[in-house]
Amino acid sequence: MIYTKEISAEMQKKFSKIAFENGKSENEFILELIREQIEDYEDAIALDKAIEESTGDFVSLDDVIRELGLENKLL
Repeated sequence: MIYTKEISAEMQKKFSKIAFENGKSENEFILELIREQIEDYEDAIALDKAIEESTGDFVSLDDVIRELGLENKLL
């Protein structure tokens, strides 16, 4: 499937520079950005579902660190 969207010259220049700095072609970089956006969207939906299904019982990060014995291992 082909999509077309006009962007400003300034945005094109920035986009090309960032793609180049990341060692990717513009097409590869576009696909990566779309893939990441889809993953973020799916993660947000999963989080919303988990919150809806939650019993409301949460554990603090400090408690998890203590329970796992990681107090002196984390920076």
